[in-house]
Amino acid sequence: MLGPALAGFLLWVLNDAVKTGKRRLYFMARDGYFMYRAALIFCGRFHLPVECRYLSCSRYCVRLPAFHLNQKAALEYICRDALEVTLGTVFSRAGLTTEEMQEVLAVCPFPWSLSEKLASSDLPKIRQKLEHCGRFLHYMNQHSQKEMPNLEGYLRQEGLLDGISDAVVDSGWTGSLQKTLNEVLSCMGRKKSLKGYYWGLYEIPAHVRREDYRCYYFGPRGKIRRKVYFNNCLFEAVYSAPHGMTLGYVRRGELYYPIYEEIVEKRKDFTQKEGSYLMEYVRNLAENTGTFGIKEIGFWQDRKVIEKLFRLFMCRPTGKEAAVFGRIPFSDEGLGREEAPLAAEIKPQDLKGSRIFRQLMHRLKGTKRKGRRSAWQEGSIVLSRKNVNRNLRSYTRYKYLRFLKKEAERIRKETALRHG
Repeated sequence: MLGPALAGFLLWVLNDAVKTGKRRLYFMARDGYFMYRAALIFCGRFHLPVECRYLSCSRYCVRLPAFHLNQKAALEYICRDALEVTLGTVFSRAGLTTEEMQEVLAVCPFPWSLSEKLASSDLPKIRQKLEHCGRFLHYMNQHSQKEMPNLEGYLRQEGLLDGISDAVVDSGWTGSLQKTLNEVLSCMGRKKSLKGYYWGLYEIPAHVRREDYRCYYFGPRGKIRRKVYFNNCLFEAVYSAPHGMTLGYVRRGELYYPIYEEIVEKRKDFTQKEGSYLMEYVRNLAENTGTFGIKEIGFWQDRKVIEKLFRLFMCRPTGKEAAVFGRIPFSDEGLGREEAPLAAEIKPQDLKGSRIFRQLMHRLKGTKRKGRRSAWQEGSIVLSRKNVNRNLRSYTRYKYLRFLKKEAERIRKETALRHG
């Protein structure tokens, strides 16, 4: 299942890249690590005229240097919601050191400690206060300007200003990293927009060309059922690289090297073991596949099979699947060690009656509460062993309502733009 999904996506990407004359593909760290290794195998087997490179980038290391270019966008990113956010998380996103955090708190006090978990409703208040905090903005811009030369040096070194037809390849979800890269590259003198291939996108950034974002499994429009029976956190967990997030770059002589965050040993061991199985499947597939392997026929049929398998694995996992994959250390933040399990434990009191559904409806209405949310709720429900089928149905209902709400909002916005 995991091998066929990876291979199906990569063959689709490579097929389209060849048809559209792409000469180079950049596979984005960390979700693109096994994609990159698989692409090298396919390109060698089918003699494809596409160069594959692994680009060590993260939202953090690309956005931080760009903060001083757009303060509004910077504050949006810094004060965004995640599975678990603290005031320390917010400050860390801006690159502040512990000492600088304390200085900011001295002139701009908050009613929370640096380690206290925040509710989603707290984040707009924090953003509004930071927007008028001169000390915070000073440190944010200072770190941003300091990191920009190293980012520019690395991107130039990796050939993103070579002027050839290229594109990035990534798992996806919002496409914001591609937009930020384009903004930075434009400041560096790049004229042509960087395009992207994605497993899936729930949305794309404002003011970009939709045709620059190509999706394999689902895009911002429609595909409600496919989105409901998919979990992007689980996807990231099983396909992620055996190294930490890219924190920045360092120059040694004439070359620039990425600086990786430390990774939990348990996470690294799992990824390396999983990767050996994935690459063995890809090699066997490449060796036993004729030239039809890179042609368009079969892509969509394969995707339908993958959809059925992912629905069972991600949203109706067996107890063994939930135990093995749910214990993977995971964080959607990246900053800080990945110590929390993918399928977080659900408290016994939250498993009574329709408690789960009521709490999820609070989240849907925008009244999210404090506390850690599970990155893989279905896995958490199965591991709880209480009211499993009923709670799985409740969570599926919630996801349908959430994506239908998003779809209605998208249609309303597009209609307003057409008539505006």
